[in-house]
Amino acid sequence: MIGHRSATLSRRAGALLTTTLALAMGSAHGAELVGTGPLAGASVQVTSDFEARFHHVDERVEGFEDRNIHDYVEQVERLNFLLSKGTLTVGLTVDQVGLYANRYILDGELYHSNDLYDETLASPFADALVVVEKAYLQKRVGDVELTLGDTYASFGRGMALNIVKNTDIDVDSSIRGAKAVIRSGPLDVSLVSGLSNTQEISQDFPNMALGRDVSHMVSGARVEHYGLGPFQAGVHGVVYAFGRPGDLGMPQAVRYEQSLDATVVGATVSLPGALGVDWFAEADLFTYRAPELTGGEERLQGHAIYGAASLYPGKTVVLVEAKQTKDTELLNAFVTNEGWELANVPTLEYERVITEDSAAAINSNDLTGVRVRVDHALVPAKLTPYVAVSVFRDEDLGGLHFNSSPENIAHAVTGLQWFEGRRVVQVNTGFRQDQREDADGGADKLAHLDAELHLPVGPHNALELAVGVKRFQWGNNDQQQADFTEMENAIAWHQGEKLMLLLFQDWTNNPLIRSEGNLADQLYGALEVHYARTSATKVRAFYGAYKAGIRCSGGQCRSLPGFEGGRLSYETVF
Repeated sequence: MIGHRSATLSRRAGALLTTTLALAMGSAHGAELVGTGPLAGASVQVTSDFEARFHHVDERVEGFEDRNIHDYVEQVERLNFLLSKGTLTVGLTVDQVGLYANRYILDGELYHSNDLYDETLASPFADALVVVEKAYLQKRVGDVELTLGDTYASFGRGMALNIVKNTDIDVDSSIRGAKAVIRSGPLDVSLVSGLSNTQEISQDFPNMALGRDVSHMVSGARVEHYGLGPFQAGVHGVVYAFGRPGDLGMPQAVRYEQSLDATVVGATVSLPGALGVDWFAEADLFTYRAPELTGGEERLQGHAIYGAASLYPGKTVVLVEAKQTKDTELLNAFVTNEGWELANVPTLEYERVITEDSAAAINSNDLTGVRVRVDHALVPAKLTPYVAVSVFRDEDLGGLHFNSSPENIAHAVTGLQWFEGRRVVQVNTGFRQDQREDADGGADKLAHLDAELHLPVGPHNALELAVGVKRFQWGNNDQQQADFTEMENAIAWHQGEKLMLLLFQDWTNNPLIRSEGNLADQLYGALEVHYARTSATKVRAFYGAYKAGIRCSGGQCRSLPGFEGGRLSYETVF
């Protein structure tokens, strides 16, 4: 039986994309409201981030023509509206996604290659969705700043509460409610309460099977005092009431009526410049009451302790960090599947080389660690070598861990930074060993190197080279995995300040990577062009593929999917 593709649909998709991009690339316009109303004279700014991605999918359909019927185009746009007048700010973010060439007919019946959203979301279009992701009003009155709507909050080093935007890994979960910041003399008081508002449309991840996440209640308060002699101190508390999957569809305000599932109380203290050292410490106590978290007990307690000291002897900077955590990652148990975290403890890790193994240590529920980094300005403002050593004791054996006995982890990293005019060289290399306590378990080993080179070519142009490689060897596991090597390389040509051409190459034989190369099974290649028409307008065009993998930023990690196809993006500020 032979099926047929709707060629008309494909032509319409292409025409629509062309028209949309042409409209988006029109001249940028600023606006100022006129008239005699309360908003007369207010400034309005609109930021558009438009992207169209062609996804190549190797999967075939049985009974259909022998071609890539599941290839499709995904178009995403994020519009940010900002109105400001004096002490008043109003913000709105609207996200839109559409799938084109996403249908085919087989035996007279219409099918969708991908379901864009499930029954928890409503749209008049089967392959398109528009969502008001964020909306807020912020007003400053004297010493008080009040925000209604979507807001973000982080206390201390983020160990008790750290709901912030992290665009590096496409996370934009907010607290939809109210936030007040009161500043009076040496005191700062922060109050926040609301329901979690997870981002539904992803700007960088493929959008399919989108659904509404159940909301979680978050309420917290923090008081900071900056006038305690040489000290600065703060105390904070946060309470959480988590939604369950069965709560979806219920009024969100019910979260305020249910019992609290977790509470965190803590304190911070900093002492800058004492004996030539900048000191900081934070301690938090976690109490869990949700049966899903306590293992059947009435309640379970955990804790997190973090300390840092920065020393500046001569041309040298020394940073010492230490932490001890117990049952802190339980706090994120209800939101892990939603792809974000409520709070996280500083990792003390070199995040550029996180693997499936070290991700387990980052998310460990029983971890003690120390990190020391020494930077020395061998030639001030030009050449700075450094060395960093991290040591951990990981007692956790559950979750992402492959090992069946505790591990003693040591990770040494060294490198240098060299700057001279427009010439830049940065090199980092290191070795990590996770020694299992049970000698029969062996050790996990990681060796890695990454480097960046920037060389001027004439007065306006430049050549940039980036290389990265890591070799990982597993210890002995109950479910043994294969050792692997990964490489990521890129070369870029800068033509003045407006044009940049990039060539990418990835290679991996990691069997845990769920993607396949476009040049060979394990080899990925891509070409990208950046064009900045003005400082406020940027266009990027990409074609090729890159591998899946773990990416970490600011203590949060996500598993990124691989991609093969083309991508065209346009960013502008009106």
